[in-house]
Amino acid sequence: MCCVKRNMFVSSLVLLLFVLHGVGITAIRKGPYLIYPKNNNQMTVLWQLDLTAVCTLAWGLDTTYSTGSTSVSEYGTDHQYKYTITGLAPGTRYYYRITQDINTYSGSFLAAPATDATSVKFLVYGDTRTNVADHNSVCSRIVSTFTADPNYQSVLLHMGDWNYTDSETDWADQYFSRAYSPILQMLSGIPVHGCIGNHEGSADGFKKYWPYPFQAETYWSFDYGPAHIAIVDQYTDYTSGSAQLNWLQNDLQTSTKHWKFIVLHEPGWSAAGGGHPNNTDVQTYIQPLCEQYGVQFVLAGHNHYYARAIVNGVQHITAGGGGAPLTDPATGQSNVVFALETLQFCKININGSRLNFESVKPDGTVFDSFQLTLCDNGISPADYTGPEGIPDCKVDYYDLAVLTAGWLNCADDLCTHLVNFNDFALFAAHWLDCTDASCN
Repeated sequence: MCCVKRNMFVSSLVLLLFVLHGVGITAIRKGPYLIYPKNNNQMTVLWQLDLTAVCTLAWGLDTTYSTGSTSVSEYGTDHQYKYTITGLAPGTRYYYRITQDINTYSGSFLAAPATDATSVKFLVYGDTRTNVADHNSVCSRIVSTFTADPNYQSVLLHMGDWNYTDSETDWADQYFSRAYSPILQMLSGIPVHGCIGNHEGSADGFKKYWPYPFQAETYWSFDYGPAHIAIVDQYTDYTSGSAQLNWLQNDLQTSTKHWKFIVLHEPGWSAAGGGHPNNTDVQTYIQPLCEQYGVQFVLAGHNHYYARAIVNGVQHITAGGGGAPLTDPATGQSNVVFALETLQFCKININGSRLNFESVKPDGTVFDSFQLTLCDNGISPADYTGPEGIPDCKVDYYDLAVLTAGWLNCADDLCTHLVNFNDFALFAAHWLDCTDASCN
């Protein structure tokens, strides 16, 4: 009798498992997560399951999800799902829910701002690889930030080195880890846009899980309210005459946005340490475009600390404290005005002609901050600096001092593109054309 009961129990258990499998009790592997598809009326929701299933995605202005609903089938060969929600009102918060039989997964997002918006807030971080618990601590503060101020639930820029490798295992166990709630909350609540780093290798996994609207390879750009953001692939040629550099020059030249940002992995100016020297290609090819077309920020990672350098008015930010093993920045590095070994992310707040920047530790401590002021017609290419070391909408003696010091201190081939006679000619032209009090 005992054996009969035991066999009946085993048979019932097998039948139950068969039935549960038949009704699609599957596990989610990644997501849900978000991509902003360069259209402020749209948002793309993505996820991955461990089996083939039919899912329902619903969305709305609250958790009744009453605005829209659609059935979503998998694409590709690895049980991936995505759907682009359309008809969104710019700057409006939406809630969404994925239903797969008895399983539900939910999140929310803030639709991108109106094209003519003059204000926006967004977040920046990078180098999230290897130490998942440390990355999670940064994510926790990011979630707290956009929970306290929903305007930061906009877009998160990533500076590359998402995982230790581009393998399926590392994407599952590191960036998309399901072991930590803050990571899952962050991914389901804010679109992440970023570049590849050296740890992405061939970037096959990167392109699989982040199907951005690439221009080519893994570089592209997009507008976000008053900001223009260009994402550079440093592992595809961007030297003189290359397709990528030609694209970047045209992209920056034709952008009508006053606030311009370049996202890349390896910084041109940083605080050394960790065995990573300054990237001279950034100095040679990217910096001149920044000066010519009014790019205020180059956002990078690669070095696992925070650093800020100012070169001819361009802010070069190293935001490599997203979770990777930290390294100690060196002191006395050229153009570096601040450096600290710490986990961190950055907050950018644009309000018309003013930009506030803060770098934040996981405990909420703000350890570096500054403000930029945008001149009425953008920052003059001859406006190198002011009393606080940033462009001040004046072409004056501060700028002449920067030029002179740069010329006298220049002792290598970098002089051909950092400080030369063209810079003095540009300064002189703006000085001679200046007819009001701003010339002081």
